[in-house]
Amino acid sequence: MGRNPVHIKNHIKTVRRSLVLAMMAGVVPAMAATHNAATVDGISISGYIDPTYIYNQDAQVSSFFFADRNAPYYYYHSTFGDLFLNFNKKFGNGGSIDIQIMPTRGYGGSFGSPATTPHAANSIINAAILTLPVSKTVDFIAGQVPAWDGYELETSPQMLTITHNLLYDFSEPGYFTGAGASYTSGILTVQTLVGNSWNTAYTGSAAPTKAPTFEYRVSAAPTSHLSFGLYGTIGKNPMLINPAVETTRIYNDFDGTYTLGAATFNWQFDLGHQTAGAANGGNAMWYGTSLLANYRFTPLVGATLRYDYLNDKKNGGHVALADYYDGFAPTSALAPGVNNGPVRQAVTADLLLYPVKDTIVKFEYRYDRANGALFLDTATGGYKKSNNVLAAQIVYSF
Repeated sequence: MGRNPVHIKNHIKTVRRSLVLAMMAGVVPAMAATHNAATVDGISISGYIDPTYIYNQDAQVSSFFFADRNAPYYYYHSTFGDLFLNFNKKFGNGGSIDIQIMPTRGYGGSFGSPATTPHAANSIINAAILTLPVSKTVDFIAGQVPAWDGYELETSPQMLTITHNLLYDFSEPGYFTGAGASYTSGILTVQTLVGNSWNTAYTGSAAPTKAPTFEYRVSAAPTSHLSFGLYGTIGKNPMLINPAVETTRIYNDFDGTYTLGAATFNWQFDLGHQTAGAANGGNAMWYGTSLLANYRFTPLVGATLRYDYLNDKKNGGHVALADYYDGFAPTSALAPGVNNGPVRQAVTADLLLYPVKDTIVKFEYRYDRANGALFLDTATGGYKKSNNVLAAQIVYSF
């Protein structure tokens, strides 16, 4: 179901081993990876703003996006176009608290609605993480923790594109609320967490199940240029055709990053399964991949090329019954409940400019395609197999 709320869902030039391990553990704020944070009364403060312009051909959208809670979450406007603030407090015992504020496009602001009470709707909290050292190698972690999956981070300064890949938006979880531990020794990091189901702030009395979800990641950074990891979850999630009933969902991904001089390469492979989770009531199974290459031509100019593939065909698919703008909504000729769901692909190209310190200007062209006429053409009221998106964004970090 991924991160898209319709179905209840790195700029890193050089990878150093210690930084990769810490970021995989989820205990280093994104901003700390790029520059020094200001400190007030022992609390470090960092953040960014990223106003964004989007042109979407099929949806007939031509608009600047910034701090708009009313704009729906679609692949062309997901976790960007907002203000991000990170507050970090370190304690004498080695522990810390990280609180991330993202008022309109974060996990709290983008997931669910007031009617879906288990979800963190209308909250400005993107993440809130307590870390306490248990030993030299083990940390206790608790709170609202961004999922440890995939190669893409949520935050725009760490993104080598403007939009996220298909797996980020439609395959993997966004965050978990719970408690767990992180073990780090040498090149290896192991993380575990027990919490609520995908993207759920709390489990209320009306929830169909109180069953916890188990999340894990095993990561390795054998050299300063290479890092990779195996990630997975197992737990209960709502059925697509009957959200009042939850069934078992198992999800895994293998992802990694390799740097070679001025080049960065990312990869990710996903596989998911949910009992009775598909559009026709059968078992859902989806798989996909995302491949990204970035090259920094000069200190001022870089470029990114990314290819995404997501297969959600089995039993009509698990992503959505009626998602007209993301290319997952069948037309009347392919009504929900049929046996063949959508197959989505996307090619994304970005030009990245670094004119001054702490500033990134991005220009993006993205071409999306589906195996059927699944994109709503707002101009005609019909459906098309493909869509084109142009985007521009300025990211200023502080």
